[in-house]
Amino acid sequence: MMGGDRMTEKDLADMTAAEEKRLGVNSPEFIRRHNEIMETADRMRRENKKRLCQTGPLTKASSPQT
Repeated sequence: MMGGDRMTEKDLADMTAAEEKRLGVNSPEFIRRHNEIMETADRMRRENKKRLCQTGPLTKASSPQT
């Protein structure tokens, strides 16, 4: 960064471009891995919803008696 402590728009654009390159954004491998992660998240969401439906309504935990 030039000019002190402040990040310029160009600094941010350069940093973003470098990170995209490092991650291989839009490469076949990046897209494949992204799709795997999204499919896993969807599966977990479905399984969690299914479990919640099987357990019945949620109730408040009883408070300890003193």
